[in-house]
This record gives sequence, structure tokens and C-alpha cells, in this order.
Amino acid sequence: MTNESTLSLPELDDRIAILRDNIRQLTEQAAAFSGAADEERAADRIAAQQAELDQLNAQRDEMLARRAAAAKPAAAPKAKRAAKKKAPARKAKKKAAKKKAGRKASGKKPPAKKKYKKKKR
Repeated sequence: MTNESTLSLPELDDRIAILRDNIRQLTEQAAAFSGAADEERAADRIAAQQAELDQLNAQRDEMLARRAAAAKPAAAPKAKRAAKKKAPARKAKKKAAKKKAGRKASGKKPPAKKKYKKKKR
């Protein structure tokens, strides 16, 4: 087994793919063999490969979580800026909704829209 602390994410992915293929091949071989000794040996090999696969998957998940945590603070200021830009639009929508609700409660009709005539040339 290699030193997992020096593996990069693509190397981890490659190693995980290799282990999955090994487990698949060992399972096929175990199905083809007959006899208690062969089955026991195959089960031990599959268990060892599965343990290594589980360890690499855990390491990969940890690496991805660290990357996500490191990237998260950088994205936060962008979100705040976007929220500040949207604030005036939200205020206008709230104000319009209050006006509309007030008109409904009082029974008043909304003011008529002005119609503009086209000028003849």
C-alpha cells in the first residue's frame, strides 16, 4: 500500500478505481473456484481489498471536505454583495405589495393607467 498522505485527488480516484476492479475480479474468481480453502483465501483477499478501498474513500471524502471548507469563505463576500444589490428591488416589491393589500382592504380600485396617443406626423 502507498503512503496515502502524499496522494493527490486524481491519484486517489485512480487507486479507488483499481481497487474496485480488483474486488470485481476477485469476486468472479471466487465464483469460479470450488473448495473451502479457495473460498476462504478469496474471501480474505476481498476483505483486504475492501478495507483498503474504504480507507481511500474516507481519505478522499476528507480531502473534498477540506477543499469545500477552504473555498466557502471566499464565496461568502460575493453573496453579501449580491444581497445588497437585490435589497432595493426587494423593498420596492414589498412596498407595492403593501399598497395592493391596502387597496383590497379599503375596496378602492387601482388608479387607471394613462394611455398615450401616438402623435401624427
